[in-house]
Amino acid sequence: MNIGDLMSVLLKAQASMEYLMTYGFAVLIIAVVLAALYNLGVFSSQGSGTSCIAATGYTCTGLALAKTSATKVNLSFTFGENTGQPIYNIGMACSATATPGGLPNPTTNSIATQNTIVYLTSGGAATHNGIAGGIVAVVNPLGLANDGKVTVTNLICYSASSDSKGAQGLALTANTAPIGTTFSGGIYMNYTTLQTTPTAAGGTNPIYTVKIASFSTKVS
Repeated sequence: MNIGDLMSVLLKAQASMEYLMTYGFAVLIIAVVLAALYNLGVFSSQGSGTSCIAATGYTCTGLALAKTSATKVNLSFTFGENTGQPIYNIGMACSATATPGGLPNPTTNSIATQNTIVYLTSGGAATHNGIAGGIVAVVNPLGLANDGKVTVTNLICYSASSDSKGAQGLALTANTAPIGTTFSGGIYMNYTTLQTTPTAAGGTNPIYTVKIASFSTKVS
């Protein structure tokens, strides 16, 4: 093999290597992006069109908005927290809109006595114990250790619609949100950092409110 042939082979090898490196980096970037989307919960769906994107420090997977009886439509999902500390007295709300102050809208239920944010039991089920004024005690409220997870069930979602009296935020029902209806909204959480009974703002164990996720899904 003469020098010219050798140079030709080397140039072809270099071109092939550059080709592989270019497309290899492209594949690597795509893999990183897909992994990031997966960690955000974009692919954690129960069906086509379902997504739940959690805020930093929280996870939201396996989300479903389902007809649970002839009249009720409830939200369920697996919730996790990795904020670096345990949280207690956990309450949650599901709403299509928020108030200017960042609270779920409505802040109070238009047809019942409880507030939109309701306590969760130690098993993750939503109760009828609203967090009115911030401090309503509930037996065995949910608490989670850092990196803890729980399956939240029976959470009522509120639409952006108003009733005939102008009260904002109607609870989703099988009549107002039949199967196949698309619903988008946010999941909000109240919590304390101490295991003791919650206190009003300025007390020893105040309640904090945070939006933990945005989601979109269809009623099933």
